[in-house]
Order: sequence, then C-alpha cells, then structure tokens
Amino acid sequence: MEQSLKTKVDEMLELYFTIEKDFRWENNLSLHFAALTYTQKHIKYEKNRIKNTNDYIKNQTRLFSSFRSNMFMISMLLCSEFDDPESQFLKLLTYEKWFKEAGFKNSEYMPITCYALLLSCEESMMEERIRKSLEIFKEIKKYHPWITSGDDYPLCVMLANSESPTEKSIQNIIEIYRALNEHGFRKGNGLQLLSHILSFSYENIQIKSERCKSIFDQLKKNKLKIDSQYYAALGLITLLDDDQHEVVTNLIEVANYLKRLKKYKWLGRGMNVLLASVIVSKQYIENKTEQNKLIDTTLSVSIEALIAAQTAAAVSAIVATSVAASTINSQ
Repeated sequence: MEQSLKTKVDEMLELYFTIEKDFRWENNLSLHFAALTYTQKHIKYEKNRIKNTNDYIKNQTRLFSSFRSNMFMISMLLCSEFDDPESQFLKLLTYEKWFKEAGFKNSEYMPITCYALLLSCEESMMEERIRKSLEIFKEIKKYHPWITSGDDYPLCVMLANSESPTEKSIQNIIEIYRALNEHGFRKGNGLQLLSHILSFSYENIQIKSERCKSIFDQLKKNKLKIDSQYYAALGLITLLDDDQHEVVTNLIEVANYLKRLKKYKWLGRGMNVLLASVIVSKQYIENKTEQNKLIDTTLSVSIEALIAAQTAAAVSAIVATSVAASTINSQ
C-alpha cells in the first residue's frame, strides 16, 4: 500500500480515539465519519467548536427538528468546512424553509440536503436550484415510485447543478440504471443511488457501467464483496477513470488495511470499502491538482461535494437503521 494512504489511515485512527473520548455518547459510526472528514480536509480538530455549535443548534431548533437528530453530524461538517459554523447553520435553517415551501417533505435527510445545497450552490442561484431539485426528484419518482424517497434528496440537489434539461438528465439516469442492471446489479435503492452518482460523468454509459462492474468483481475476488447500501463506493471510484488498475489496487489495499484494524474491523467490509473509496478518491484529486494534470474541474468539484454530502447521507441512513433495530430489540 502507498505510504501516503497508510499515513492517512493511521492519522484517521489516531484522531478517532480523540473524538471518541470527547463525544463518547455519540453514535460510533458518526465518530468514525468525523475522523475521516477532518483527516481528509487537513483541518485541525477542535472539540469545543463542535460542542459550541451543538449548543447553538439546540437553541435555534425545536425539540423534534431533524437537525437535532443529526446534530453532531451537522456541527462537525460545518466546523470542518467553515470559520463561522453558527452563521452557516442559520443558512441551513433558511434553506430548510425554502425546501419545504417548494414542496419537499420533512425528512431525516433534510439537514444533509441543506448542507449539499450550501456546498454546491451560489446564493443567487438558490431558488432555481431548489426548483430544479424538486423537478428531478418528482421525475425520478415517476420511474421508481417504491424506492424514491427522502434519501434521494441530497443527490437531487447535486444533480440539479447540471445545465442539462431535466428530461435529458433523468433519461440518462434511467439508461445508466438499466445498463448496470444488465451487468448483474440488483434493482433497488442502492442501484438507483449508484446510477445517480455515475450520471455526474458524461462518459459513454456502456463504458462506465462495464468499469463499475469490473471494480465490483475485483472487490469480490479479494473477499470485499459489498451490499447494495455501499454502492456509493463503486460510484466514486468509477468516476476516476484515469488509471483504474492503480486506483482499484489502492482501494483494495486500503480497505484490507482498515479491516485489519481493531476499531474498523467491526464496521464490516462494506463500510470499510466506503471509507477507503473516500480516502482514495480524495488523494486522486489532490495528486491531479499537484501534478497540474488535466481533470474536469466541474467533475472534481462535484466529487468533492459528493463525497461530503453522500457519505454523510449514507452514514445517517446506517445510523438510523441501527437505532431502529436497537429500539425493536429492546421492546
């Protein structure tokens, strides 16, 4: 494994131990995501900033606000991205109001949806982006009514950044979905998410679908077969179409290294692959920038925002599932 990747994983683990002590009552998976986020952004972790932002969110929201159930996640993301997390949070509250006024339903994914908008849209374009996001969501729901819900909100916001007409964007997503299914991917919510992610690239659908299947097969061959809820990892790596052999080798080596670490082993191979995909994708983008090699700027920015928004959404979904299971088991 490349030394730079190993160093990042080791730094992430070391930071995790610190965050675990500081926020011992938070969901463990959220703490792992926090360590990942700070390590990837090369930002100094400050416990009190997150705690102060937590307190601020409490004071600014009602008891059953979806921002409260995602409080640590949102506080951590804002503190790692902005110098003024509290004023940025007020923007999220405003965006939530605008989303609901436009027709979006309340959802546990609304905080991440607002965060995706904050990351990827200029103030002057907010109204149009929200309108187009809802338009995209409704069109997707027409094709897949049973699997399209609030967890698709963040990606719809990202997809709405495209200059393509909504009808063309949706048709592209549907064609990718069908192509992936023909390559053996099972229909469902995970496949829909994967088709959304792959639509960020304008590459030939058949080529990127085949590459995605090749990555899946190589993971499986190395005993890293993943369930559909972790397909986002495949999407991120597929978008990096430069040197797939090197990228996939790095992905496998990082995932296996995580799997050998005590604190990560219990997360399961799916989450380890997802974490590895973020680490490898981030380094790929950084290397391209440092080497002054040509990389689609729009795609680069999209991947950066996609990593933040979609990984957060994936972690939120898994945390919510875990909490629900614990509640049922305790009854």
